[in-house]
Order: sequence, then structure tokens, then C-alpha cells
Amino acid sequence: MGKIKDKSLNDLLKRSVAEKILAVEKIWDSIAEESISENKKNLNIVKERMEDYRKNPSKKRSWEEFKKEFLKK
Repeated sequence: MGKIKDKSLNDLLKRSVAEKILAVEKIWDSIAEESISENKKNLNIVKERMEDYRKNPSKKRSWEEFKKEFLKK
């Protein structure tokens, strides 16, 4: 960690147990929110790809075709 973050962490560690717990709860909540956002984003990508597949089923590729193309890169 950089000096600023170390100072912030050291300042936090000097606080009461209750304040430390509240800080940890806020950090945990922010992690959960980020995870939920990422999951929603991934779900939207899957939905878009399924919709594209339904509209253009002729574009589909077999696993072997995909793997062969992917491994060339």
C-alpha cells in the first residue's frame, strides 16, 4: 500500500471496535454491490447472446469449431 492508504488504515485501526466494525461492514457492502453489478453485467451479456442466437441460429458454431478458432489466436 502507498503511504496515504497506510495512513488511512492506521487511522482506522486507532478507532474503537464499534467504528472498525462499521467500517468493515461498509467495505463488505461495497464489495457485494460490485459483485452484484458484475453479475448483472454478465447476465445481460448472456441474454444478448441468447437473443442473437435466436435471431440468427445459422451463425452458431460447434464447440470444436470455436475451440479451433480460439486456439489459433
